[in-house]
Amino acid sequence: MRSPQTYLYIIVICLFFAGCEKKPAEAKEVKPGAGEVLFQKGLKADSPQQMLTYFEEGLIAASKYDTITLSLLDGKIYVLNKLKAYDSSLVYSDKLIDISQSQDNIYFEALGYYRKANVYRYINDSEEAFRNYYLSRQRSLSIGDRLTAGKRSLEMANAQARMADYLGSQESATTGLRLLSKEKDTSFISTAYNVIAISYRNRDFPDDAIREYENALKFSRSTEDSLSYLNNIALVLREQGNYKKSLEIFENILAKVDQVDEDSRARFIDNYAYTKWKLDPDKNVLDELQLALNIRLQHNELDGLISSYDHLSNYHQETNLPKAMDYAIKWLETARENSSPNSELSALKKIISLSPTKGFESYTNRFITLNDSLQNANLKAQNNFAKIKFDEEQKQQEIDELEVEATVQKIETEQLENKIIVLSLGGLLLLTTGGFIFYYLRQRHKREKIREVHQTENRISKKIHDELANDVYNVMSSMQNIAPAATIDKLEHIYSRTRNISRENSSIPTGTNYLPHLLATLSSTIPENARLILRGEKTINWDRFNVEKKIVIYRVLQEIMINMKKHSNTSLVAVIFSEEKGYLNIHYSDNGIGASIKTLKSGNGLQNVENRIFSIKGTLTFESEKEKGLKIVIRIPS
Repeated sequence: MRSPQTYLYIIVICLFFAGCEKKPAEAKEVKPGAGEVLFQKGLKADSPQQMLTYFEEGLIAASKYDTITLSLLDGKIYVLNKLKAYDSSLVYSDKLIDISQSQDNIYFEALGYYRKANVYRYINDSEEAFRNYYLSRQRSLSIGDRLTAGKRSLEMANAQARMADYLGSQESATTGLRLLSKEKDTSFISTAYNVIAISYRNRDFPDDAIREYENALKFSRSTEDSLSYLNNIALVLREQGNYKKSLEIFENILAKVDQVDEDSRARFIDNYAYTKWKLDPDKNVLDELQLALNIRLQHNELDGLISSYDHLSNYHQETNLPKAMDYAIKWLETARENSSPNSELSALKKIISLSPTKGFESYTNRFITLNDSLQNANLKAQNNFAKIKFDEEQKQQEIDELEVEATVQKIETEQLENKIIVLSLGGLLLLTTGGFIFYYLRQRHKREKIREVHQTENRISKKIHDELANDVYNVMSSMQNIAPAATIDKLEHIYSRTRNISRENSSIPTGTNYLPHLLATLSSTIPENARLILRGEKTINWDRFNVEKKIVIYRVLQEIMINMKKHSNTSLVAVIFSEEKGYLNIHYSDNGIGASIKTLKSGNGLQNVENRIFSIKGTLTFESEKEKGLKIVIRIPS
């Protein structure tokens, strides 16, 4: 088990994210009102308690469905976290998530999961922190917010590092780096490289760790971050036994120590002094170690105190055993106060090594129990992190970023699996091909049937025109002088009907003259005392429709108009054409006498209309009542 120094460099990221919780998000598309006024007052308040008061008053004033409600809830959660009221913060985080989902506001839903994750980070529940950072990241990705998604990836990596899942941490940090690669804010890119370096360092790849720390250094935007990365490089060199080079780096860092905060200053002084002592054990560095300890005691900086007690215990181990033991026990107590089981384990290991043979059985027992517990916990955490990602990606069907870890299998098994895959793909291809052929033949049969009907209609039309109509005309002409006028009128009516039937079944031009011919047919069918309104016909791209669909559209409208002329006694007819989402819509309406739907469908005319429309996968809707006219809506796929 590594000593607390191993986790010291994680502090850099912990401190980074501790200060990164965003202030309440500005409301988007906010309508002026009491809630908005109170929200703005809350943002400008001098104290967290005053902020909370304004936000709570705003929530009372605003409706649950107001956009400002989300901003007020976010503000309240932010303040509750500042006040360490974590139980209440979790309740309101869930409320923010629920209301965001009901309003379909993914931005605030992602923010709710982020606030919730921070609470779990504050109370040292790394698994739940990871879960909620992950959910926040996925929501951010769904709205194309790569910058926020990249930040959440780094926070996921940090949670995994705290649970010693360094491989998973490296994976999350690498994902974050990819998401942040095109962003102008390079500070987060440098943080990503730093997290990757930490993973390499904990997995005993020191050279890789140094390389990634150097990458972090390249993208650093602040002196304090740059010095922290240099500090980490020096620590790796010290672990490799290269004390001279490590000391040179620490000396360069201390030359700029006036540009950092007190906690960083204490860290650099402590590491510099301890490295000097490692290079020369006779060196007296007690004053510097004590100075770093005093700064950390003044700020109650628990992570730093763990490191100081570790170094001081090692420093006194050979010269003052009681003092070394005293510092080791303080190290243990601070680790427990900081809820740091790994540091506690290292402290127990030190105490046992300093202890006499008897009298410290309790420390030994605690070491064994804690060591077993940590190993089980780390293994469980790694499995849980993987399960969280898998479950959530399955739920959201976003499995493109999930990397499935599989064990190496025997060559024979792999070959068998490959054969099964090939056979499955072959079967799938065969089924797909067969389905395509079946669909193609079926569609071709439908098209041929429509054309055959059209050709039959043409033949009937020609036969009626050339034979029946002419015969009737000849009979009518021969009887002109001998038959009564009533008989002649009846023959003329029969002749007119045969000519109309001929025209109704005549050939349909489906090329450039399609629309003029269609409009002429509609106009010619309208009764003399009725008015026809046409709209939208010129906005339709008729060239997109194949021959069969044009024929069906023509015949359907013709059938409707004929039916109208025969039965509706209308004075106004409207035919409106429009296109919407890949469909041609035709709205027919008249102000005729109307009829029940049952009566309409009982006749052959409208039954033929339905059959024609269904043949090209269209839909037909009737709406009619007596004395209220007829409405028909036709939808045909383009």
